[in-house]
Amino acid sequence: MRRALHRFCISSPQALWQRYILGFLFIFATISVSHWATLATIKAAEDDAEVLSVSSRQQMMSQRIMFLLTEAKHGHTANIETSLEDALDVFETSHNALVSRDDLSPELQALYFDKQPISLDAFSRRFVQLVGIAASAEGEEAEELHAVLTRWGTHELLVSLATASDLFRQSSEARIKRLHFIQKTALIAALTVLFIEALLIFLPAQLSVNRAIHRLERSKRRLKSSMEVLRNRNTELISARQELMRAANHDALTGLFNRRAVYEHLSAPGPSTQGGDFTRCIIKMDLDLFKEVNDSLGHHAGDRVLVHVARILKDVSRPGDFVGRIGGDEFVILIDNPKDLKMIQDLCQQIISAVGKPITLDRVQTKIGASIGFTIAASSDATPDQLLIEADLALYEAKRGGRSRACAYSNALAEEIETRRILFNEINAALEGDQFEPYFQPQVYTETGEIYGCEVLARWRHPERGIVPPATFIAAAEEAGMIHQIDQIMVEKGLDALEVFREMGVHVPAISVNASPPTLRDPHLTDRLLQAVRARHLPPSVLTVEVLESTLIENDDDMALLTIENLSKAGFSVVLDDFGTGYASMSNLSRLRLDGIKLDQSLVLPVPEPRADSIISALVTLSSNLNMRVVAEGVETPAHFKTVRRLGCDVVQGFGIGRPMPKEAFIQWYNTYGAQQIRTG
Repeated sequence: MRRALHRFCISSPQALWQRYILGFLFIFATISVSHWATLATIKAAEDDAEVLSVSSRQQMMSQRIMFLLTEAKHGHTANIETSLEDALDVFETSHNALVSRDDLSPELQALYFDKQPISLDAFSRRFVQLVGIAASAEGEEAEELHAVLTRWGTHELLVSLATASDLFRQSSEARIKRLHFIQKTALIAALTVLFIEALLIFLPAQLSVNRAIHRLERSKRRLKSSMEVLRNRNTELISARQELMRAANHDALTGLFNRRAVYEHLSAPGPSTQGGDFTRCIIKMDLDLFKEVNDSLGHHAGDRVLVHVARILKDVSRPGDFVGRIGGDEFVILIDNPKDLKMIQDLCQQIISAVGKPITLDRVQTKIGASIGFTIAASSDATPDQLLIEADLALYEAKRGGRSRACAYSNALAEEIETRRILFNEINAALEGDQFEPYFQPQVYTETGEIYGCEVLARWRHPERGIVPPATFIAAAEEAGMIHQIDQIMVEKGLDALEVFREMGVHVPAISVNASPPTLRDPHLTDRLLQAVRARHLPPSVLTVEVLESTLIENDDDMALLTIENLSKAGFSVVLDDFGTGYASMSNLSRLRLDGIKLDQSLVLPVPEPRADSIISALVTLSSNLNMRVVAEGVETPAHFKTVRRLGCDVVQGFGIGRPMPKEAFIQWYNTYGAQQIRTG
């Protein structure tokens, strides 16, 4: 049932043309039939009217003939004869027209041709013949013919003609009725066709259209719902895209712009205040002591420090400045068209001051610092990489110069950094090529003049420049992170030389080696040194480790203090080198197990001089009370030697005793010095 209804209703409006054609054919057929019936009715009516007219005229002509025949009997005028002849012709013509028709009804056929004793056709023709004879007859014959014709014309023929006229009228009425029936039938058929069309075409079409409309409305509702969903989804996508763009261009922790956004900003053309090239300043900042915060308080505290610093940078920067975090504890501020250099310097000092203020993290007060490097681009031709590198080089120089300071990039700075870079590469090549060798500077007791030991000093034997003094490469090696390797080489080669000395009869009780801050922070330094002396079957007492005073001051809670304790416990001697050049902490002298101090040559060179003598005397007294020996460095003249011996120094070292020299030269010096000691002894 549903399938039949579905097919009846036509689910697809595109198929309606088939039923429209069928309906057109039905309507065309009914119109054609109706039109034919109308035309046939009109033609039949015209034919029947003509037949009735002819039949009436024949009946009337029979009476006229009788009238004319009677007149001719009495008058015999020529006009009457002619009229009679004409009337006979009309009568005969009318009769022939009637009897020659093909559509005569059976009744008319019987009346005209089959009636007994005489048919109307024969009767009419005989009447015409008798009238013709009677018109020319005379006497009794004429009387008899006139009597017969009178009887026929006034009764028998007239009755027959009247009967024929009635039959013609009946036949016409029957035909008209049939045609009217056909018209009615055609009308009813047309109405039926219209009803069928309405039922089979227009109703299904309407149902189909309604179904299509309902489908369209449902589709419209679904589309509207989908559009709403898409609109909401589009809104979500736009919001997500904005979040992604923000995430792509902002640092998740601090909310500042990230490295990508900084690079894009540097790549974009900047506004010019004078219509030409614009000026742009790139300030790069790195936090000092940030690693210590992470190590001591944890990364959560470190994140809070970064957020705190980001807030400071936002507060001190101008509204149009571009503030970003490009990684770790590195921040940048991009300033377009800065007012002048002083404004940049003031901003840097303001940042350093604000960042350097103590902050409290988890109820623990801590302090960090800020080192800043900046560069100024006076042309739009400068690339982002170039500007960031220049700012980074200036920042590197600021850290190298003592931290918590600002440094500007310049061509001279770039040349200096390039020179250091070349030097770094050469130092690295020197390490790989084993170009570092030990020089030995003798140390002697002030009272006896006996050999106390010698200090092992690093020298670089450059393949082209010869011996390179330590002032040229020590600081660079420390800056490049290679000083630890040089210290280790000096320990190994110094101990090797000590073995050679003893094999050759050169009595050197101990050697002193310098421990740079990176070396002193090595938690495995004690184990390395123990391994080195034990491998040569030497006691730890043959090795003295000289540490810089600045190392202890700068790293009060550093690994260096623990390393000194471990060295002393292991049997190594530890001497505080360059004493008097830094900000000596008396607490370090009291709490550390130091075997002695080494006076810097800046304290020794002025002697004999009252103030210098007083300082050395005080330091000797302090060291004696702490059971520490005093080594005087920088003894170059006999006056120096006499003064420091008088003031109580235990050991002396300097050019007056012996310059730093290679192993072979030291052996020669030892032999010469020993011979002198024997002669003077």
